[in-house]
Amino acid sequence: MRKLQDESENKALTRKFAERVFHELKNGRIREKQKFKNRMGPEFEQWSASLLADYPRDMVTEILNDDEFWEATLLVTQGI
Repeated sequence: MRKLQDESENKALTRKFAERVFHELKNGRIREKQKFKNRMGPEFEQWSASLLADYPRDMVTEILNDDEFWEATLLVTQGI
C-alpha cells in the first residue's frame, strides 16, 4: 500500500480506498472465487460498481488493475 500511496496525488483518499477494499473483501463472502480473482463476473462487477459510486473511476481502475495489490489483497483476505 505504501507504493500506491506514494505514487498517488491524494494519499489520504488512496489509503481510505485500500482500507475499504481490504475490509470488504475480508468480511465479504465471495461465491465464485476464481471469477472474482480474475476480476470477472457479476459479483465482481457489482462490487466494483459500488466502489465507483464513492471513488474516482481512474483511481478505482488503476488500483484494482494493479496485479501486485490485487493478488496480495486476495491472498490475505480470501486465501485465494
